[in-house]
Amino acid sequence: MILLLPLLLACAFAAPSTQAISELNELLDSLRETHAPDTRIELWDVRVHAAQGTWQVRGNLSSQKTYDAVEQALQRQFPEVVNGLVLLPENETGSIVNALVNNSVIHLRREPSSTKELVTQALLGTPVRILKTERGKCLIQVPDGYLGWVNTAEVQRVNRQELTTYKKSEKVIYKVQSGLSYSAPDIESLPVSDLVMGNILCKVSEQAGFTQVLYPDGRLGWVRSHELVSSEAIFHQNTSQENLVQTALKFHGIPYLWGGTSSKNIDCSGLICNVYFMNGMQLPRDANMQALIGRELTTDFVSDGLEPGDLLFFGSKGSERSEPKVSHVAMYIGGGEYIHSAGYRERVSINSMDNTKPNFIESYPAMFVKAVRIVGEPYEGFRPTAKNAFYNEIIRSGE
Repeated sequence: MILLLPLLLACAFAAPSTQAISELNELLDSLRETHAPDTRIELWDVRVHAAQGTWQVRGNLSSQKTYDAVEQALQRQFPEVVNGLVLLPENETGSIVNALVNNSVIHLRREPSSTKELVTQALLGTPVRILKTERGKCLIQVPDGYLGWVNTAEVQRVNRQELTTYKKSEKVIYKVQSGLSYSAPDIESLPVSDLVMGNILCKVSEQAGFTQVLYPDGRLGWVRSHELVSSEAIFHQNTSQENLVQTALKFHGIPYLWGGTSSKNIDCSGLICNVYFMNGMQLPRDANMQALIGRELTTDFVSDGLEPGDLLFFGSKGSERSEPKVSHVAMYIGGGEYIHSAGYRERVSINSMDNTKPNFIESYPAMFVKAVRIVGEPYEGFRPTAKNAFYNEIIRSGE
């Protein structure tokens, strides 16, 4: 009997069978598809790991709801497996926002390396959530939900008190394509930094046509007042067709860049996001996400019934066996024309839906998927910027 005891103990703590591990992985795959189907906007870093005679599920998640679902499923179906998952961020501040972007434009990459794919950008003053930090890089989430790695020095951490101070501060938004802030109210003085459309800064004072501004890290600068607009005018405005067109035209000629969302470089859906942001509306980041919101108008490549601000989607039309696939978006600006950031031209350009015009693109009618209207439609999948969970943390009462 004594000789059998080690064998019984070994059996009691034996690792799950190959079939059980396969079933565990199938369970995790099912949970990912249900609770984190789009890893662009939700972190799913989950793996099965063997250690010291036990099996563990390790990794990181960014959603409490997803974490709870995984924990409950493991307890119900695999109680012998240790849940070693970590919900990020580990040190909560009591707010979804724990940092502010500190450069005019920062690049979010798929992995913690400057050589990896650029997935999106974020602008100065944008409220973000740092999920974790390692070796001079940090994984952040931005207001549209996108996840990416940036240089740690490009974001300024804020605690709850600092965030409250930032929220109460009077803020301004840079409204022209690009420019500079200066060390004195004089354009001949030393520049503090460059600025691009959509940058958010705190207002300190005004002097001789200049506004003194405060950066998230405490730097002070002077910006020509006519290049700024009150954040209230952006965050709490009724999105209008005319203003959408005026904003979009300011991006004309900006170079195309996959993953770009700024007036330095921009991709097709980044252009749409930026134009709508400057008009008080937060849209999803990518074209295929944007195609799921608003009201469908037509699947024909014609301008009849279209209004300025409507979105035009391109890709593959689909068939009886496949769904349409969206890979490009443009904005209708009236007169049969639309503006878009197209890789084939390498810049933001204006093209026509009229095949008799010189700026007509022959391949586009065959690629056209549908047109969608955002302005005046119910908020499903999009919302005013002031109602976004991230921006709500920095917009003061009355803004």
